[in-house]
Amino acid sequence: MIPCRLIFVGIRDFVPALLDLSGKDIHVMITGPNGAGKSTITFCMGAVLYSSKVDIEGLKSRNLPLDKTWKARIAYLFKNEGAMKIDAPLYIEFALNIVQEPGQPIKKEFVISTGDIIDEWEQTTKYTSGDRVYSFSAYRQALQYKYKIDPDLYYLIWYQQEVNQFAIMNPEERFRIFSEMHGIDKTQRDWEDSIEQLKESEETLKYAETNVLFKKQDLSLKKQDLDRYNENQKRLHEGGKQYITALLHLESFYQKEIQQEQRKLDQLKEDRIEVSELITEISEKKTFQTEQKTKFEAEKNKLNLEIQQLDNNLIKLQGVAKKINEEINSLNEELKETDLKRNGLTRTEEEVRIAFINLEMEKEKTKQGIRENHRQLEKGKEEHRNNINEIAVISHEVNENKKLEIKYQELLNQYKSSHDAQQKINWLDETIKSNRDREHKLLIKLADFNNELDILKENRVLSSRQMESITFFKNKSVKAYPLRELIQLNSNAKLKDERRFNAIKYTIFFEGKDITPPNDLYHVPLMSIIPDRLVTELPPLNLEIKQSLSNDLMPIAIKALCWVEKFFRDTEVYIKDETLYDPLGIRGSQEKESYILSEKGLAARKATVESVIAKANEELQSIAEIISTSTKQIQLLNSIIQTVREAEAFMTAEFARTQLKSKLEDLRSKEIQLNEQLERLDEVRKSLDRKQIEEQSLEKELKREEEIYSELGQMKEKFQLLTKLNKTYTEEMQKINSLKTKREIMDELFEKATRNLKSVERQIVDFDENLERQSRELKGIDNQVDDTEKVISTSQCNLVNYLEELNKLQNDFGKIYSFSINGIQLETNISLHHLLNERENGKVKFTHAVTEEIDKAAPENYEVVKKEYERLDSEYKRSKILLEQDIERTEQLKDHLEKTVNMRVLEIQQRFRSYMAEFQFEGEVSWEAFEDKKKRILFRLYIKARKEGHRGTMEDVSVKARGGKVGKGVSGGEESLSSLLFALALLQNLHTAPGFIVLDEFDSALDENRKSKVFDLYVQQLQRKLIILTPKSHESSYLNKFEKALVVQHDPTIPRSKVIGLVKT
Repeated sequence: MIPCRLIFVGIRDFVPALLDLSGKDIHVMITGPNGAGKSTITFCMGAVLYSSKVDIEGLKSRNLPLDKTWKARIAYLFKNEGAMKIDAPLYIEFALNIVQEPGQPIKKEFVISTGDIIDEWEQTTKYTSGDRVYSFSAYRQALQYKYKIDPDLYYLIWYQQEVNQFAIMNPEERFRIFSEMHGIDKTQRDWEDSIEQLKESEETLKYAETNVLFKKQDLSLKKQDLDRYNENQKRLHEGGKQYITALLHLESFYQKEIQQEQRKLDQLKEDRIEVSELITEISEKKTFQTEQKTKFEAEKNKLNLEIQQLDNNLIKLQGVAKKINEEINSLNEELKETDLKRNGLTRTEEEVRIAFINLEMEKEKTKQGIRENHRQLEKGKEEHRNNINEIAVISHEVNENKKLEIKYQELLNQYKSSHDAQQKINWLDETIKSNRDREHKLLIKLADFNNELDILKENRVLSSRQMESITFFKNKSVKAYPLRELIQLNSNAKLKDERRFNAIKYTIFFEGKDITPPNDLYHVPLMSIIPDRLVTELPPLNLEIKQSLSNDLMPIAIKALCWVEKFFRDTEVYIKDETLYDPLGIRGSQEKESYILSEKGLAARKATVESVIAKANEELQSIAEIISTSTKQIQLLNSIIQTVREAEAFMTAEFARTQLKSKLEDLRSKEIQLNEQLERLDEVRKSLDRKQIEEQSLEKELKREEEIYSELGQMKEKFQLLTKLNKTYTEEMQKINSLKTKREIMDELFEKATRNLKSVERQIVDFDENLERQSRELKGIDNQVDDTEKVISTSQCNLVNYLEELNKLQNDFGKIYSFSINGIQLETNISLHHLLNERENGKVKFTHAVTEEIDKAAPENYEVVKKEYERLDSEYKRSKILLEQDIERTEQLKDHLEKTVNMRVLEIQQRFRSYMAEFQFEGEVSWEAFEDKKKRILFRLYIKARKEGHRGTMEDVSVKARGGKVGKGVSGGEESLSSLLFALALLQNLHTAPGFIVLDEFDSALDENRKSKVFDLYVQQLQRKLIILTPKSHESSYLNKFEKALVVQHDPTIPRSKVIGLVKT
């Protein structure tokens, strides 16, 4: 950004003025007598650029009437060129419009206009105080970050005497300016704030420690009260628990004893009832048996009489039967031969006649059955033959279907379906297609990796954009150098260390100042890099210049190394966490991640690429095998798919085959039924044949019996008499047998009655003995009942007493009672004597604890004091931690401040010494920090100078004699020289490269020789446009250094000021 012109209207007593400041390398002198208003021009420059050092009120003319409105305008035009060229049009004008109504505050409006032609602006932006977007703050930010022309931030304007005041300035003020210029003031303020915070933390810690000690003593006293309280509560609870436990055990003991005795009493009563009932039962049984004895005696006598009567009747019947038997024997002798035939008869004569009639009817039925059976047999056999023929046909068809089903099912098991086969064919087609695509992509990828391997083998690692830039510079005949050809990671570096340089490692360095780059890589002009020291390696960054560089490339590599180092300092543009930060944004990696700075990384990358190539070749071979296999599978599937379709069609006819199988099963079932039916008909046939034979046999038997009855007709009367006698004799014998049977039964009953009578007599004796025994037992039970009732009564009295004690404890000491019974387990094997002792001991301990005097609020008091102590102790520990953190932070800030100041002072001192040496002076810049009486930290920056060859210690150039005396210190020229050279060192150390600088009163205290020499030194070191304001007349040699000059004139009689421009011819 180079100033072109300055226009101002309404400023003090100046007439409207236009100052031509154009020319990138043209220096401008503004001169005029003292008081003419030269400095007003610098104030205008500062005002339009929103400098905090300029008071706008001071630009108003004092000769303006009070009732008149003040209107003013300042326009400062810049050309977008030089080292700090920005992303904007060619011309940029900054303007300030001022209006102040009478009695009103000043109204300001800043305007930024841009365009490629002067005064034909393409864009205009206005900034006002009330605008939310375009406010004065936004205007300052635009000046700082977009246009990089803030006069205070970049020290572009050195107002009246500012450049000459360093020598006479107080060292503390000098350090303040120095710290502001280098951004150290913030670190300094942070350190000073940390010291104040540290002091506050120390006071807080002391206060917290005192509070903790006092509260700890109070806590100790409360702990003693708590211990006494806890001991009392312990005895109270232990005694109460012992007392209550013993009472509960006694309660349980007596309850159990009462229950046991009650159960015993109940059992005795039940036993008494049972014995009484048993006596009653035995008496009743004895009475019953006595009655039975009488009954059995009567029954025995009755049976004896009946037996005697049976014996008499039996003798009479035996006489009658003997007489009938004699008559039968006589007739049998007469009818002996005829009787033999008669004995063979089984039917009577009438029965024979009826049997003949029935036989004829049965014979006719049998004949009809035989005829019907024959007909059904013939029909069944015909149906059986037809069924067998049909079974044979269907069975053959089913067997053929079964064979086809096995064949087709195996085919479908293998290929699922024709759809699946077709899907697999399609899938294989897609597989072949995708693998051919993979093969094509892999071949392209393999070609890229082979190219990369060739590049790695030849050690020419350049990205595509780097190649583009190298070609671009080669076409323009400009030498260019990639960063990796100049520097490298050292042997201590790890591979991951290269990542921190991802944002800059593809940078191109070129010989020249300004050029339009072909892409967005960093393109760095080597002429803009001025190393502040000779450096060949950066151990903190593990960087070094490449080995075996030529002598021509060594300085370029040193510059590149210094350029990289700047990104890791505390500057506006820096690299952190692999990311580059600048005031306008952030930037990441320039290219995809790869290793180009590390030999180990390149070797590892080479090995990786070789491995990838090998794997890619293997993958290509695998893909080729997959394609071949898939092609063969497609051919096989195309040949078999029609058969699969036939199998599917066959399988879809499953219902027809099932029906056929079902029909076969039905036919086989029918065959079984027909066989069974034929077997049944055959059995019927055989049965009918047997029946026919039996009928023939019966017919012969009936004819024989009919002939016998004809023969027997003549002796019918004798046979009938014999038959009658036999019948009578049989009846008499039956009566005799019946009486004998009855006689045996009567004997058994008589013996039984005798046995029963003896048994009853024995039972009566047993009942008498049992009654006597049960009477004695009943008397013993009555005695036990009386004893048990006495024990129960005594236990109940004791139980009531102990329950009253428990109720009193529960009512008076409910919590202790609840505590004591909680989780208690009553034991059952404790003796009564032990329980009584436990009760007495517990009662004594509990009563003593209850009556003891203690502080009942001791736990609450202790907890309150403990919480307060813990809170104070926590505050103390927290304060201690905070103090340690503050100490650590203060030390870190102090160390950072000292390192920063030392580094900056050392840089300035090196430049200051070299500049002073050119004027035969020795120079030194140093600093110190000390604490004043008020414990404040003060900083001082000393500028010391003396002529070469002089002895003695160097003193600060601001040192003067005390008490208004003279004769001590440096001369005025030496003051001005040291100030100018110190200011130059400060400007050089800012690491900024603006296109111009404005210096007011630059050479006021220098002689002609030093003036020219200092000017040349400023031009050489700053390499920017100089605008010098000087009140003096000058020699031609000095004037010739300026291409343009402006003269400020002032006429106090009018009053009026004006600017006249002069051009060198």
